[in-house]
Amino acid sequence: MKKLIKKLICYDKFYPVLKNSVFYHVFKKVQANIANSLYGNPSDGFFIIGVTGTNGKTTTVNLIHKILNDNVAPTVAVSTADLRIGSKRITNTKKMTSLDVFDLQSLLSTAKNNGCKVAVLEASSQGLDQQRFAGIDFDMAVLTNITHDHLDYHGSMEAYAESKKLLFKNVLSNTKQNKFWIFPSDDSYGRKWFEEMPFDKKINYSRQASAILKATQVIEYLDHTEFVFSYLWKLYRSSTKLLGAYNVNNVLAAIAVGIELWLDIVTILKSTESFEWVDGRLQRQEIGGVTYFVDFAHTPDGLEKTLSFLSGQKGDKKLITVFGCPGNRDKEKRPVMGEIAWKYSDIAICTDDDPDTENRLKILDDLSKPIQERLLAGGKNSYILPERQYAIQFTMDVAKPGDIVLLAGKGHEQVQLTNFGKRKWNDNMVLLELAKQRSLR
Repeated sequence: MKKLIKKLICYDKFYPVLKNSVFYHVFKKVQANIANSLYGNPSDGFFIIGVTGTNGKTTTVNLIHKILNDNVAPTVAVSTADLRIGSKRITNTKKMTSLDVFDLQSLLSTAKNNGCKVAVLEASSQGLDQQRFAGIDFDMAVLTNITHDHLDYHGSMEAYAESKKLLFKNVLSNTKQNKFWIFPSDDSYGRKWFEEMPFDKKINYSRQASAILKATQVIEYLDHTEFVFSYLWKLYRSSTKLLGAYNVNNVLAAIAVGIELWLDIVTILKSTESFEWVDGRLQRQEIGGVTYFVDFAHTPDGLEKTLSFLSGQKGDKKLITVFGCPGNRDKEKRPVMGEIAWKYSDIAICTDDDPDTENRLKILDDLSKPIQERLLAGGKNSYILPERQYAIQFTMDVAKPGDIVLLAGKGHEQVQLTNFGKRKWNDNMVLLELAKQRSLR
């Protein structure tokens, strides 16, 4: 019965009306305040940083956690991929970017009891809109970017952006003495908000536009990225184990946090340069001479950035992409992602992501329309394989030594929502198990 009610509330045509009702928002705020009171206002005494945006939030949260946990105080972090309390890491199995209000307040209470003084929270547009952070006063807000996503929920890009802006309004309106904002100049909303919002303690960062913190000379490799950045007329050379030029933006955002908190740049770079990776973010495996990457890219912008990087690394070999889109979510992005996969991949394989209760074949049809329209033109191979495991098996059949394979969309996730219910699933573990069966590892 609970599952039925949830489906009716979340996916029914009346849900947008319910979401926009006064009752809905009052209910969500009351629920959050109850959770906050139940756990004794655990956020009191924390220095709290919120990170919002479409892509890069999880990586940025974990980079900031590394800097502050290394150099300031024990730090708790909440991201889509994992939860961190000091040096302890816990996989986030909730399939939620921003935790349920009771889970969040419980985690903050546990972190406080373990000596944490700083919190870094990934703040999704839905989490902000649904008052999951009620009772939490943020000291600092960080924006990564705003691109196409969650339009099924918000209805328009402007409404989506306004939900993310709630994080910055929280910082502006609360009673905390010090207020900090960090914006990306490569993003149109970031540029606009940097100019509009009345904070003295704000900094912007960029690879492509003018900014206080500006990266240049970015060189991409298949195992690391090198770059130079300027701050206050001084140049600093750095590198990161994160892959792709777009990850330099995430590193810059984290560096900006350290700078705003008066940390020495050399000290900051020791932490960012030793940062390893985030599960399911271009997570690499070498199997039978083929390089496989598992990545959470599930938006048009995220998929294009990832494929653009990988296509530049493949040389004369093939880039093979396995990708899908979740059910009951933003349908507008499906053909866009199909177009992107076709553009960059030598072989594109459409398969299941989280079809959930929506007909999996309808999702694949939406996703593959741009591919279907171009098949007659020839030059590229495209396939539609509804079962994700079969898609990965097929990829292992066709990939040759030196090829690059991207398994996109699921990333770190531990479950898959299928038309037949929920099942345990992790792309990386499935890949390794199939390799073991084939005696490739």
